[in-house]
Amino acid sequence: SDINMSCLENSRNEEMEALEVWIDETEEQIYNRANVAGRRRSSIILSEEFVVLVENIKKDYEMKGFLKRRVQEGMDKTKAVRPFISAIFGTLREKNNTIMNFVQTLEDKQKEKKEAEVLKAPEKEAKLVTEPKRVIEPKNVVNKPPEDLKGNPLKLSGERSNIVAEGLFIGSIYVGREGQNDKKESTMGGKSDSWRVKL
Repeated sequence: SDINMSCLENSRNEEMEALEVWIDETEEQIYNRANVAGRRRSSIILSEEFVVLVENIKKDYEMKGFLKRRVQEGMDKTKAVRPFISAIFGTLREKNNTIMNFVQTLEDKQKEKKEAEVLKAPEKEAKLVTEPKRVIEPKNVVNKPPEDLKGNPLKLSGERSNIVAEGLFIGSIYVGREGQNDKKESTMGGKSDSWRVKL
C-alpha cells in the first residue's frame, strides 16, 4: 500500500507540474497575442483571431485532463512553484483560477460583442429599408440668354448661315451647301459623290 501511495503521489506531482507549466505557457501566449504593436488591446481581444485562441485554450485544458477530479482536488494542496505576483495564498488552485477566470472573462466579453452585433444587424437593415431616399430637387431654371465663361451675354446667329465657314470642307461635309448647292453636286457626279454626306 505504501508503494501505491507513493505512485499516486508521484503521479499527482507530475500532473501538478504539467498544469503549472501549461498555465505559464498559456499566460505568455495570451500576453504575446494581446500586445501587438499599433493596435488597441481592446480591439485585439475582441478580434476573430483572439476568439479562436480562447476556444483553443479551453479545449486544450480539457484535453490535457486538468478538469479531472483528482487534478482539481490536488490543486488545493499544492503550492505553486512560480506564483503570480498578485498571489495571496500561493497555491496552484489560486494560480489556476486566476488564469481560467481571465480566459472566462475574455470569452464573456467576446460573446457580448457577438450578441450586440446580432442585435444591431436587424437595425441596420431596417434603417436601409425605412430610410427615405433623398430626392434632389432640380433648381429653378430660368430661360435666360446664354452667357460665355465670363458671364457676358452671347448673341447667337440663329438660322443665318456662317459666311466665314461656308463652302469649306469640314470632315466629310461641305458647310452651308444644303439646298442652294444641290445642283452643283448633282452635276459634278463621278467618284466623289460616294463619300459626300448631306445633312
